[in-house]
Amino acid sequence: MEARQGARPVEMKRTTNAVATWSIVAAVVLAVFYFVTTLYIAAHRLFWFDELLTLRVAGLPDIGTFLKALAHPADGMPPAYYVVVRLFEKVFGDGEVAVRVPSALAMIAGMLITFDCARRLTDALHGLIAFSILTCSFLPYYGYETRSYAIYFMLSALAFWVWASTKADSKPAAVCFGAILFVAVTMHYYAVLCLVPYALWELSRWRPWQKPSPKLIAGVVGVGLPVALLARMLVNYGREFSPIFWSPTSIYQLRTVFSQLFPDGLFLLALMIIWIALVSVPDKPVVLQPMGAAESAGWLCLSMPLAGFLIALLKTKAFGSRYFVAALPGIAIAASCWLWRRFGNSVIVPLGICALLAASGIANQLVVVQHPESVDPFGQHAETRKYLKVEGALRDDKKRFHLFENPALYLQALHYSKRPEECVLMIEGDDLQQSSMKHIELNLTKYSRMQIWSLNDLRNHARETAWIEPKPAQLEAMKQAGYKVDVRFSGPMEVVYLQ
Repeated sequence: MEARQGARPVEMKRTTNAVATWSIVAAVVLAVFYFVTTLYIAAHRLFWFDELLTLRVAGLPDIGTFLKALAHPADGMPPAYYVVVRLFEKVFGDGEVAVRVPSALAMIAGMLITFDCARRLTDALHGLIAFSILTCSFLPYYGYETRSYAIYFMLSALAFWVWASTKADSKPAAVCFGAILFVAVTMHYYAVLCLVPYALWELSRWRPWQKPSPKLIAGVVGVGLPVALLARMLVNYGREFSPIFWSPTSIYQLRTVFSQLFPDGLFLLALMIIWIALVSVPDKPVVLQPMGAAESAGWLCLSMPLAGFLIALLKTKAFGSRYFVAALPGIAIAASCWLWRRFGNSVIVPLGICALLAASGIANQLVVVQHPESVDPFGQHAETRKYLKVEGALRDDKKRFHLFENPALYLQALHYSKRPEECVLMIEGDDLQQSSMKHIELNLTKYSRMQIWSLNDLRNHARETAWIEPKPAQLEAMKQAGYKVDVRFSGPMEVVYLQ
């Protein structure tokens, strides 16, 4: 009997070691899977407006020029990411895959950092759960987009790792923490929110005359310095675009942020609870350990959208769910820590949850691999393909100019057209007060070659122009000016000739 009792801990240790080993192997396999599939998706998607804007700014003649363009402003992001894109363009070209590689690499790196942080706080299986939680969020989309969100996410994960995995009073760790946040803010202005969970955690435990921790002080300096250095860009962009920003601040937007962070979150939560209820049959009371500092800070990442809402309401007027991608590492780590505290004495419960989350993430990724064209922000890719189908016919009709009302379609046509010099954007009346896209493109014309017309320009070139999807009001103005309207195509998109 004593021999059997002595053998049982040995068997449990072997099982634990095997689970830990296979969890690490699974994390590496998943990382490779997401990297390869992300590059495949990137190769089969067109660029859309935001990405093309990034390429236009990054492709300006020199860094001084694009810094000047951002200050005037030609886009709303800080300059560091354009430098990254510029470097990859010079090495690999400006194809769909080449300039999306930084995002793919950053996403995978951030996932592995989150895995390692959770593994250190719990065990390898729960680290794999944290990794799998990320795959069930909206994060995979930003791995195949040419914007700074994946790098922003990676830096947030790295900051959390430094905060949770190093000594609280370590000055080198504090310097590293501040430096990471400094770089993060140069990638995206809303990275200042990365400091919120740590500040709230310290505030909740503050005692009179207690000094802030070295990491918090370094973090404040880390977010404050880039904001001060980039204040001109930030203020100029806010002054011009806050009143017409595409995603205005509202309670409705705030309410939907959390469901957008985890699109299948409620469904997966229901399945996890069902699994726990079916297999969790404790034979003795479970004593929970107190919530650790890292888990508390991770849950406090849920406050980042609330803080962002206040900033947007009071100042920026810009509020979008993707601005809070930095909350994902902390939430994933906190959830894995909670599961470990509650079900750490079981293998079957966390193993089932891990399998459920991993399978859901893989399934979603494979759907996109099969249908990469389904990832179409605001339907812009579909519009571009429609134009490319009729472009040749317009040229055969001897139309020298292709005039666009849609600023997103114009920028995409400019990039993908065989003759971009034929593409022209119409800006007329109160367009600049209603369309932030047209306003940005007008600012960008000072630095990047683009053609902008008014109605007067159209009158001068009416008979040699193909008008793509004209606005009814402006079309009526041309009719009243005596022009005859000939509808060349009514589908797949409306194209009008003027006589």
